[in-house]
Amino acid sequence: MKFKLENTFEDNLALFQAEAEQIDPECAKILFDNLHLLDSGGDTAPSRATIGEFHKAVLAALDGLSNAAAEDKA
Repeated sequence: MKFKLENTFEDNLALFQAEAEQIDPECAKILFDNLHLLDSGGDTAPSRATIGEFHKAVLAALDGLSNAAAEDKA
C-alpha cells in the first residue's frame, strides 16, 4: 500500500485501516479502537504517559485475545 501525499492524514489513515483489517481484523480493531488515546488534541506530540496508556490498552486487548484462544483450545 502506498500513502498519497495529496491525501489528508485522515484519508491515509483510512487507507491504512482498510489494509490492516484485510491482514488481521482482530488486531486492526484493537489498534483503531485505542488510537484515540494518542490524540493530544493539538499540534503537540503525546506525552510518555499518554503513549504508555496506549500501550497498556493495546496489550490488555491482545492478552484478552490470547486468553480467549487458550480457553478455546482447553
